[in-house]
Amino acid sequence: MITVEQARETIVSRITPLPAEKLALDQALGRYLAEDIVSGMDIPPWDNSAMDGYAVRIQDVPREGVRLDVSYEIPAGSLPQGPLGEGRAVKIMTGAPVPPGADAVVKREDTEEYGDSVVIRTLPRKHDNIRLAGEDIRTGDLILEEGALLEAPEIGVLASLRRRMVFCRQRPVVAIIATGDEVADLDEELTEGKIPSSNSSSLISRVRQLGAIPLYLGIAKDTVEDLRDKFARASRADLILTSGGVSMGDYDVVRDVMTEGGNSMEFWKVRVKPGRPLAFGVINGIPAIGLPGNPVSTMLSFDLFARPAILKFMGARTLTLPKVRARLTEGIRGSSDRPQYVRGILKRCGDELCVSPTGPQGSGILSSMARGNCYMIVPQGSKILEKGEYAECEIFRSSW
Repeated sequence: MITVEQARETIVSRITPLPAEKLALDQALGRYLAEDIVSGMDIPPWDNSAMDGYAVRIQDVPREGVRLDVSYEIPAGSLPQGPLGEGRAVKIMTGAPVPPGADAVVKREDTEEYGDSVVIRTLPRKHDNIRLAGEDIRTGDLILEEGALLEAPEIGVLASLRRRMVFCRQRPVVAIIATGDEVADLDEELTEGKIPSSNSSSLISRVRQLGAIPLYLGIAKDTVEDLRDKFARASRADLILTSGGVSMGDYDVVRDVMTEGGNSMEFWKVRVKPGRPLAFGVINGIPAIGLPGNPVSTMLSFDLFARPAILKFMGARTLTLPKVRARLTEGIRGSSDRPQYVRGILKRCGDELCVSPTGPQGSGILSSMARGNCYMIVPQGSKILEKGEYAECEIFRSSW
């Protein structure tokens, strides 16, 4: 058996990021940049007011209560009519350019207005309520790096830089194949001896969540011939995922097909609990990951091994789940021969993070994934982590 880290490194080392494609900005949400973004402009492009109020020169307001004549008004979207003269003020709206000579803006609520004059009721400081040119972004700044995930803030920044188009990595097509004569799809009758195929829906959803394109090919029977047929239909995929069929049973045939003809299998079995039976290889020239069949093992193995592969295809810089340390609210048992990933509920307890197990941890208890938001890792050889100790947690739910 190899370690989780060795298995993950083997898989991602065989993956090459997909080519870039040019996208309209409104189509780029959730995609990964395939270029560095360098600013060609200052933002803001000129000094502008952060408040509705009055632009002044601070030397003209040596004390509170000074009365100044108002030269003119600058609505948002308009330009100053000229420099600010000595002993005068200019009425200004939020976002309007600050007139030449002004070095502060006094908020309207700190003034008293008298027709063509204004009384300043507070002592301004230099640059008060002024957004200076380039204080956000300067020309030549590296704003976003290749591999950045484009979420709403990044899209907003690109829009402010006037980027109508942007280069992003293509989305991989991920073929998904469930296996097992005992498994029934949602559109099949659930006859005696059959169980629902939760893995199919879980994997399709996980792939979509990452921004990749699922290609569901259905359930393969426990025969080499049917599995070969399913793999042949995956010819346009960038990655193949199977669930089940990689253990030691007489009808576990995924490994058989992975090792026949020009196919290859690089490893089988990973030192992890749950999810030890995991195969990785190449089928018909396409990287393939054979996930275990138990529902929790399938999802954990996806997060540990398939997720990094998919993210590398899309050019992401960070491939693994986010990690935090949290205090245990109760003790958890581990395994002496393998690191154990215990489903947990991570939350804030006062000034720190705390975590507790979701309940029974059998690899078939899929509801534990629905209740949880993280994996608590019990290191190999640690038979128990006591209440009050800290555990490393990998977060699998973005909304935790």
